[in-house]
Amino acid sequence: MKKILVPRWVDQTNTNAQISNAKAMLSRFSNPDVQWTALNYESPDPAVAGRNNVQTRKLIHNGFWRCHTVLQYQATADAIFYPGGDWFEDWGRRLRRLTGRRVPMVATLEGLLGGADREQEYSEWAKHPVYCQRVEMKTLLRMDELYRRADHVIAISPFLAEMGRRRYGDKFSVVPLGINDSIFYSKDSSEVNARPRVVSAGTLQERKRPDIFVELAKRQPEADFVWYGGHGSSERESLLQRIEAEGISNLSFPGNVQPTELAEAFRSADLFVMPAVSEGVPKVTQEAAACGLPVVLFGYYEAHSVVDEANGYVVWDDDSFYARVAELLADAELRSRMGREGTTMAQEWSWDVIALRWEAQILEVVHR
Repeated sequence: MKKILVPRWVDQTNTNAQISNAKAMLSRFSNPDVQWTALNYESPDPAVAGRNNVQTRKLIHNGFWRCHTVLQYQATADAIFYPGGDWFEDWGRRLRRLTGRRVPMVATLEGLLGGADREQEYSEWAKHPVYCQRVEMKTLLRMDELYRRADHVIAISPFLAEMGRRRYGDKFSVVPLGINDSIFYSKDSSEVNARPRVVSAGTLQERKRPDIFVELAKRQPEADFVWYGGHGSSERESLLQRIEAEGISNLSFPGNVQPTELAEAFRSADLFVMPAVSEGVPKVTQEAAACGLPVVLFGYYEAHSVVDEANGYVVWDDDSFYARVAELLADAELRSRMGREGTTMAQEWSWDVIALRWEAQILEVVHR
């Protein structure tokens, strides 16, 4: 039996995107000849912990969990899947190499990191502007080291795979992320809100460009705007000060919600927008489409979740973003048609199917 370490938390209440992905996969992996091991800090998700082929290991509390994670990287394993980029995980991998127990490592590429120099390089390769998520240099160097040392990298889109191949070599494959279609599905009724409701979701931080969402609300007073996601007090306070100063009354930031609540919010809305320009493939856009919402996003990261003029609009500048949102808010029939198309597309994104593709790709690397 192959033993594969997945050094990700699988806590039940943790809604971090990568952790949610890991939980979705581990709860569906089915090969009887593989034993998966994941980590938990609080109570593990029952959907993962209840699997016969998944073992969970609880991390020590009281500030020692980072050291404990380093030790978990030393566990007996035939491969490592989904390693993270934190400094203590880097030390965990280094210690394993130094003690002569190197095993195949399968990483994932879910977005591009870097500064202006990398943006220019990626833009030249892609033949269109590309924007990176800004991180500290030490973080970027750790991630570079991770991708260089990985035996294989699974990218979540063809675009990311191509950018990865050019930077790190020909060791990339493509498997998209899935969605939980028992939670994210379209509503049965065709009711239309008296006031259209526009939603977005993501951590309330500068790179997600919530200021553009605020500007949308200011320009479209006939609609209501709601942004779901966690936030720091300073970011939220800054936005609230602007909202109050400009007299914007059709906008709210309810904070984090559980997936079931988010799905209900999507089903009661009319349109989903993604103002960010530096993304991988935002899974939330897939979830919104599955709930029957047309989606407006930017084309810089070539997300497969939106086909322009089919289930939404792909735009390349802020003016077009504002214009397309206004167009959709003015046309309920167009919203309905695009929403139905998104629901049809989402039938191919179920984790029940996608997780097995991830499992097959991982095991192909492990058995080489």
